[in-house]
This record gives sequence, structure tokens and C-alpha cells, in this order.
Amino acid sequence: MDMNGVTIEDLGRKGLKLYQPKEGFRYGTDTVLLSWFATSFLRTSSKAAKCPQRVLELGAGVGTASLLVQGRYEGFILSDAVEIEPVYADVLTKNIELNNMENKMRGFNCDIRDLPADVKSIQYDVVMFNPPFFSQGSGPKTSNQGDGKLGARFEENGDLEDFVRIAASRVLQSKGHIVLIMHGKRLNDVLMAFVHHGVKPTCVMGVHPFEDREAEMVLVAGKKGASGTDTKVMPPLILNRRTDDGIIMTDKLRRIYEEAHTDCFI
Repeated sequence: MDMNGVTIEDLGRKGLKLYQPKEGFRYGTDTVLLSWFATSFLRTSSKAAKCPQRVLELGAGVGTASLLVQGRYEGFILSDAVEIEPVYADVLTKNIELNNMENKMRGFNCDIRDLPADVKSIQYDVVMFNPPFFSQGSGPKTSNQGDGKLGARFEENGDLEDFVRIAASRVLQSKGHIVLIMHGKRLNDVLMAFVHHGVKPTCVMGVHPFEDREAEMVLVAGKKGASGTDTKVMPPLILNRRTDDGIIMTDKLRRIYEEAHTDCFI
């Protein structure tokens, strides 16, 4: 890894730090929201605290969401993070070392459609992913197709169906949760993929830039093999509000960024 090509960020939780490329895909609000939502499906009982929770992230980039889940959850997590782009996978490995997470987190450079045996042998409590928002031929193409943004934004290395299919094969039956964040206009695609792979949606939350705007993103969770599961349509998450002094983040978003994790959607 060329250290001149990366920045180091403070993640604001438990002293965690993050290397990420100066150019290319850098984490944003969607990554923070994915980690918050995913952590809310980890068991918090006294029994669960004695056993490590297992979390798998598909298409992990440099591992930001996986690190944030480690920072949010008060129990013990064993995390696996899978990333296809070699440069990002290299930074992912360095981020594990940077945060002394070698006993809690592993990084793998591979295609989600060809997982290593070490991942295929495990059933996870939570499988999370922030898949490319745009299918082929839709959305704004990046001008620099060599910086990793193309694969992060478009379905170059597996489509939504692939992500859901692989997640469904790795999540604990009936108990575990598949968790993702997706462009708001593709909610129907998510629900159809869930149905196709035997996943019942359990929780849906729209993410709105302002209270008077339609959802730009949607957070969705589901369970494989669950019977009789109702779907909770959660109150919308509003990111910003307008004031006389300009646009500021809402109290809810500020709490997600800054405060200890207290949400539980199970």
C-alpha cells in the first residue's frame, strides 16, 4: 500500500482509525447507516454476551462498516470482510492491523460469488452489504473508471441478486439477519430478490434527505427460513433539517454518528 495515496481518519468510536484512498471510493453516510442498522440486529442478552456474534460483510471496501460495527457493539464480534478490488482489500488488511483487530476481524480478497472455504464453513448472525446502487446502464458514470468507483457504484462484480443469494447461503437459518442499504428507487428490486431466495423482509426504513423529500435510500433487513414473520415498516429516518442558519443534521442522525449504540430492532 502506497501511504502517499491514503488518508487516515478517526472513526470516532473506541479510538478506531481508518486508512482510505485519497482518490476513489470513500465512505459516507450510507456506510455509517449500514453499520448502525446492522448492529441493531445483534443480540444483546446476557447469554449472547458470552458467545461471540459473527458478522460477514460482502463488498467491504476498506472495511469501514465492519470496523464501525466493532466500535458500536459492546459484546464480542468475530467479523469477516470480503472485497474483490485488490487495492481496497490491501487497505482493508492494513486497517485490521492498524486497529489491532487481528483476533476479531479477517479480510479476504475475493469475489463474493467465489467465497473462500474459511467463509463458506461459517453461518453468520448478521450478513451485511452496501451493494452497488445502480444496475448496468443506469445512474451517473464516474469519469475515472480506474479508481474503484465503477465497481462500487455499478453492478460490475455481481448484481443485487448475487449479493442476496450469497447472503442467504451464509446467514443463520431463522435466527440470523441479512441487512443492506440500497437506493430508494430499488426497494422493489430488493424485495423481489428476497422472495426469490427465500428471505422474508422483517424491517424496512426509508432514509430521507429532508422531511419533505422522498427516500433516497432504504435500509432493509430480512431472515432466511423464518415462518410467520411480520414486516415492520419503521418510522422514516430524516437526515437534515433547514434552519435560519442553514442546513444541519437532525438530532437522530447526530446520535447515530456520535452517541453510544442503544437501538435494537430485533
